[in-house]
Amino acid sequence: MNELVFKESDKVQVFVDDREFKSEVCRQLFELGALLYPKRLSVGDYVLSGRVAVERKSDADLESSIIDGRLFAQAKDLKENFESPLLAVIGKEFQRINPKALRGALISLAVDFKLPAFFFENSQEFAEFLYALGEKEQLKESRETRIRFGKKGFSLQEQQRFIVESLPGVGPKNARFLLEHFKSVQDVFEADAEDLQDVEGIGKKKAEEIRRVLSSDYEN
Repeated sequence: MNELVFKESDKVQVFVDDREFKSEVCRQLFELGALLYPKRLSVGDYVLSGRVAVERKSDADLESSIIDGRLFAQAKDLKENFESPLLAVIGKEFQRINPKALRGALISLAVDFKLPAFFFENSQEFAEFLYALGEKEQLKESRETRIRFGKKGFSLQEQQRFIVESLPGVGPKNARFLLEHFKSVQDVFEADAEDLQDVEGIGKKKAEEIRRVLSSDYEN
């Protein structure tokens, strides 16, 4: 859990994740006159106020986070802790994912998480954006502000769905159907192929593959 205190000041204050502190972005912010406070942040890379945090990614990192699913877990943490979080992407050279996949991910961020994405050509452009954002959030009110935030654990239901989703051919919708039908993760795992087929979306082939994965011996 993080606790950050924005003090009364006539300067823009930026809490920055300490892993970002030696970056070109921070150098540019310092030159613009911002007060920088390095701190290990559990959510986001830059915090500008009690309601605004910014997650920074390079174009390559955005691709990786879409591919491995990390992006949406980060979006969930941001939205649970901040009213108006933002995603900032530096660079536009996408080589590992096609435009349709990128567009789909950005639409999901905007619609499902209310998390807008901004694209910047370079670090200087991003730093100027952060400074302007800090001015808007802080200098309109000159008073001390204290905020607490941090990553929140998954609920029991989310953990149960995550486990069942790991089964072959089972996505979020099928995982929910399986859990609603069998009532527990243990009963899903113990169900035979015939019983699995009673669940909507689980055909014979998928049921047999699930049983094969669950019942086969592990071999190194």
